[in-house]
Amino acid sequence: MRPPIVVRARLQMRRVLRNEHLLLGVMALAVGAVAAYGALVFRVAVDALQSVAFGAALDQVIPTIETTAWWQILLVPALGGLLIGLFLHFFHGGGRAHAIAHVIEASALRGGKMSLKDGLVSAVAHGASLGVGASTGREGPLVHLGATMSAWISEKLHLDRSQSRTLIGCGVAAAIGSLFNAPVAGAVFAIELVVGNLSLKAGAPIFIAAVTGTAIGRFYFGSEPSFTVPAHELISLWEFPAFILLGVMCAVVGIAFMKTILAVDAGMAKTPIPKWIQPAIGGLLLGALALEVPEILGVGFTTADVALRGGFALDFLLLLIVAKIAAVAVCIGFGFGGGVFSPSLVLGATVGGAFGFVAGGVFPELFSGVPAYALIGTGALAGAVMGAPLSTIFIIFELTGSSELTVAVMIATAVASILTHQFFGKSFFHAQLRGRGLNVSSGHDQAVLQGISVARVMRRNMASISESAPLEQLHSKLRESPLGEVYVVNDEGMLRGLVNYADLNAALMSPDAEGRPQIVGELAHSAGDVLTVSDSLEQAMRLIEGLDRQSVAVVASKDSMLLRGIVNALDVTRAHNDALLSARDEEHA
Repeated sequence: MRPPIVVRARLQMRRVLRNEHLLLGVMALAVGAVAAYGALVFRVAVDALQSVAFGAALDQVIPTIETTAWWQILLVPALGGLLIGLFLHFFHGGGRAHAIAHVIEASALRGGKMSLKDGLVSAVAHGASLGVGASTGREGPLVHLGATMSAWISEKLHLDRSQSRTLIGCGVAAAIGSLFNAPVAGAVFAIELVVGNLSLKAGAPIFIAAVTGTAIGRFYFGSEPSFTVPAHELISLWEFPAFILLGVMCAVVGIAFMKTILAVDAGMAKTPIPKWIQPAIGGLLLGALALEVPEILGVGFTTADVALRGGFALDFLLLLIVAKIAAVAVCIGFGFGGGVFSPSLVLGATVGGAFGFVAGGVFPELFSGVPAYALIGTGALAGAVMGAPLSTIFIIFELTGSSELTVAVMIATAVASILTHQFFGKSFFHAQLRGRGLNVSSGHDQAVLQGISVARVMRRNMASISESAPLEQLHSKLRESPLGEVYVVNDEGMLRGLVNYADLNAALMSPDAEGRPQIVGELAHSAGDVLTVSDSLEQAMRLIEGLDRQSVAVVASKDSMLLRGIVNALDVTRAHNDALLSARDEEHA
């Protein structure tokens, strides 16, 4: 028999292990370390690849780019794009590398479930893209990598939906914190954009992971801010109208930036050019642009740093705005990897700097300087693009180590974010998801519906008949169907139409015996709109509500039209209610 003290100790240990807050805190430490070291390996690999491709990391090459051979600037992105296209073709089914939009989707619609293979393949594609000079950012790849590793850990530990979403937020916070040396911004970014929940249960582990990731990043890369910004302060309160106008300008440029990317992306999706060759063509276009404006190559932090110090003339800033938008659109639209946050920081610095030159010329005595306006523009435009104004404001302050322009940055960022939300949408990532038929901004109930596929609730024992069958067989089939209708298919199982009692009666009652249909195919009428097995219940509910029928056919795909089953309004309603009850029970548990 065990001594009482041993029994009490074991009971106490069990109580500790059952404490969810403590367990999430410990796992947050582990996830923070894993995500931070993943980010570390990614950054080192990108710098190493750039050193091979350009002779040094691009942040070191850009200031002396004149010494780089023209053919190197032109061919490195093109050849790199060819290899990236082939890599994605063979290892990712020809799809694009995943980034922040997929993390938001996984958190909102899939209970935090993500594929580790997709994460690793995407990380390689992203790293290779940045290594050959793609004009994109590091934050999207690192956020996706951190979230993927967190999701894998959650799966191995068999965590529930709520815990898995929290751990994804931990991975995101650690990645952002280690990348930007910004723990508060990393945590706020994860809460604002990915988790959407500031409860103690979710918030505390995310802050722990953010601090862990930042500490590891500082150990290897130092604690200096990413940008060097000269000291500045507000000259006069009369500048506030100028800050509001700068917010408006940042919204206009931000919307143009996002729409250009989406337009090029949509155009390339429709082109007959094979996907595996598209990055090579995009790389050639990027190289041609870089021959004229080499500052567009790479992440662009060196370019943003110069703009924040007022080192560019007005005419060059205007040229850089156009060139950067074109370069990012080409890279993302043609299939390179990378994110949009760093490009939005660069654009914000250039827009703010250009606006500062104009403002200084109009009111020189009420002018805080070009660097001040460049800093304000950085926060405003990035906040508008990311749809996360609060975290962007924190990132700007932690990146620069400057807090003199707090109110000005907040005003411009708020104006830019409100206008962008009104005239474009919540963020670039939500626009990407809308393009794929997903809406994660429609509330919890809609998110639950979007997370359930039609395949999970459809009925596979629907009444169907061959189009070549005689009418005598149709009568018995109709009697077997509880809905009084039968789907018509060909010999391969492709949906050809629908027949019901009214169709059969009309044919049998026809006075013209010779013109009377002899086989089912001659009697069938259109089955109307259909669903695919990959559609969500949210799409099914919208479709059924718009039809004057109680059931809808489900096919394998719109291309094959192979009949797989049916769903009706009762099935959708029951599945919706069950999913809501399950999700709420899980949250309460």
